[in-house]
Amino acid sequence: MKYINEKVAYTKGLVDGLELDQASNEGKVLVQVLDILEDIVDALDGITEAQEELEEYVEMVDDDLSDLEEFILDEDFSDDDEFEFDEEDYYEIICPECGNIYITEFEAFENNAVVCPDCGAPFKLNEEVASCCGEDGCDCHQEI
Repeated sequence: MKYINEKVAYTKGLVDGLELDQASNEGKVLVQVLDILEDIVDALDGITEAQEELEEYVEMVDDDLSDLEEFILDEDFSDDDEFEFDEEDYYEIICPECGNIYITEFEAFENNAVVCPDCGAPFKLNEEVASCCGEDGCDCHQEI
């Protein structure tokens, strides 16, 4: 970015050195072009500064995420362990509007009404659709 600033300043110096009549059509055009170039350089400087700040922030988030991963993976959980949860408390929900499939706790719903997290469409839970028997070879269970 510094070299663009230098080039614009050099060009402005050339125009000043030519001692053009700024009241002439050519002089007016050159002055406007240089003003536009200076505005572009200022905008690029702002974008560059924002980009650098964003890079620093992403690096901080990445470091925090790495620390969190280490903390979680060090917690008595190895590759041989399997994540277990009580299947009776969780249900597979399929939105009739958008077809989004997600798993949730049945108790989280009030009055048996569900709002899809993707499309926002409200619908009533149908026990036949909302739960799966969980047995091998079951036709009501869909793979996620």
